[in-house]
Amino acid sequence: MRAVRILITAMFAMALVPFAAGAAMAAPPGNDEAPGAVVLHLGDRVEQDTTEATTNAGDDALNANCGAPATNASVWYQYTPSVKHNVVLDTSESSYSAGLMVFDGTPTADSLISCGPGAVGIVARAGHTYTIMAFSDTDVIGGALVLTLQNAPTPTVHLAVARHGVAFHGGAARIHGTYKCRHGEGFAAVEAHLLQRAGRLKIQADSGKIIQCDGARHPWSVRLVSEVGTYARGAAVAKVNIIACGLINCRQDRVKRHVHLAWASSPNRQWMKHPTTGRTEPARPLLSRQHHWPSS
Repeated sequence: MRAVRILITAMFAMALVPFAAGAAMAAPPGNDEAPGAVVLHLGDRVEQDTTEATTNAGDDALNANCGAPATNASVWYQYTPSVKHNVVLDTSESSYSAGLMVFDGTPTADSLISCGPGAVGIVARAGHTYTIMAFSDTDVIGGALVLTLQNAPTPTVHLAVARHGVAFHGGAARIHGTYKCRHGEGFAAVEAHLLQRAGRLKIQADSGKIIQCDGARHPWSVRLVSEVGTYARGAAVAKVNIIACGLINCRQDRVKRHVHLAWASSPNRQWMKHPTTGRTEPARPLLSRQHHWPSS
């Protein structure tokens, strides 16, 4: 009987070994909480497995002024520049959807200075310590986190306005041209003002649209409708502005041009000339590629 008890005790002891080993393997990373934050330097690229990282009520409290959908598998980093830099923190290469919160000094809801999905930019002042939380903003509990810290690029823009536009018989006008835009991840748009004189009457209107900002040359066109009078065939003055904002700063380009409006060939379709092929084809909407949390 004693031999049976010894055998049972040994079996229980063996059965407990895998559970103990599993618990050891499931330990959260050293930077699971803010006091263990990993120090970053400008130019760093950090890769970390965050599948065992945790979240808690403290993370939820820090999210009060950010509004991220979730703060799962949070891990922490720190950055203290010796000189002032405009920097971008980027997690877009991670294997899961990762967000960022950046705090000036000790992380509290009130010390939050920037947050967002994928990438955020900050003006990092010399001697300040910035505490950074990277986290899963979905129900996915971590994965392969890739975090980079780089100088923030300055947006570049260039705008061209065609010498000819069209006037529609219903009274609207359309002008067009081309543009190039780069590093406008935050916002990019073309805004236009068109003025045409009819005796003492000033026929004028404003219009604009969100544009792509991928570094390639694109066509743009806008339709303008004046609240006073109707546009007609003849001379007009166009003032067009392109603006692109990165994660930190903005750039713009302005063009003022005398344009000639011709009657549109068809009142039911809006046409423009493609800047590369020279063919006349229907105008297409220009789409934005911006992605934000719903609450931001």
